Formats: sequence, structure tokens, C-alpha cells
Amino acid sequence: MMTERRSDFVLKSGYMVKRSQNKKRFTPVNYKTRWFELTRFYLSYYDIGNLEKRRERGRISVKGVRLVEPALLHGEGGDAAAPDGYPFQVGYCESDGIYPGTTLPQYTLYLVADSEKDRTEWISSIRKVCEEYSPKSFSYHLGLWLGRKWSCCRSLNRRAIGCQAATGWPEYNNNPSKHGTIDYRLLCYKHSTHVCNDHQGEISGDQIPI
Repeated sequence: MMTERRSDFVLKSGYMVKRSQNKKRFTPVNYKTRWFELTRFYLSYYDIGNLEKRRERGRISVKGVRLVEPALLHGEGGDAAAPDGYPFQVGYCESDGIYPGTTLPQYTLYLVADSEKDRTEWISSIRKVCEEYSPKSFSYHLGLWLGRKWSCCRSLNRRAIGCQAATGWPEYNNNPSKHGTIDYRLLCYKHSTHVCNDHQGEISGDQIPI
């Protein structure tokens, strides 16, 4: 495992708090500090033990990443157990998942960085290594799915289209809205008008409250 994990150059590494993904039903939500490493191929996370004895706990292929955006874990309707910090999200599909070709993420990994600077660097670094791969999401949910509804837009459908316009990508084909096929107003059709208007100004990282 150590040879495999060190076989590619680590572009960025550091500690972050990870929210459990709860891929299985009826599993409790928890937050744990993990050691993260980003290479050209994977975002991997490990136990926080001795460097040479760290056990890999999971990895995400950069080819499956659909979005990398700030997140809002606290706030009205959010997760009261979420730790303080600067959260962001990585939406992705697994290569063997049931949604390998869709822009809609199959899973979302929520991470909490120690500082705004660190969050910005992580978002930038992850987006850089996966920007050449298609497809990407044109929208996302700023908040959390908390069992019955989204904390951001209050939608009751877990697979509902995101209520926020996603950040554009350098690769032209990864920006459906630039082809004229997607209008942000279509997102508001799925949610109440005042919800969309309230959240349109929260897209950039420096506007997301802790």
C-alpha cells in the first residue's frame, strides 16, 4: 500500500475534517480528522497515525469529480454537530457506480479546512487536476441533505437539481450553460423564487459563512 500510494507525486496534502458520507442507510453522521493527499489521479484520505503506518480510508478518482464548491454546514436547517471551520464539498461519481456518465454527483464528500486560505487552495488544486475530464455539474446544493430535505433550498427531493449555479470550468465542454442549453432561471423553477434569490449571492467562497 505504501509503494502504491507514493507512486505518484503528491500535489497537496494536509489535515482536514471529513463528514461521513453515509453511503449505507441508517448509519450515523460523524466528523473525523483525516490526512488528505491529492495526486494527479486521486484524492485519498488516511488515518491520522504515524506517517508510515497510516491506513488508507478511502479515495476518489479525479475522473469522477463533478463539482468542487464551498458548502454551508451550519445555519438554519443545517447540521448543529458540524465543527467550526471553512467547509467545502466534492461531488463525484464512482467509476463502477450507477451514474458514471451523468453530471449529477452520485456522492458528496464534505470537508472542513482550518482556514479560508486552506479551503481556497484545496478547491483550486482539486479543480485543477480534474478540469480536463467531462462531464461536470452546472449546479449544486450549498447545504446538506438531512434525511427529508435540503437545508439550503428546502427541496424534498434528494435528486433535485442544485439551487446554486456552479463555478465555470476552463474546459468549454464542461460548462453546459455556455452552450445556451441551461439557464440559471430554470433552477428557480424547481424551488421558490425567494430561496433562489436569497442564495444567488452566496456562490463565491469568501461569502460563505462559517
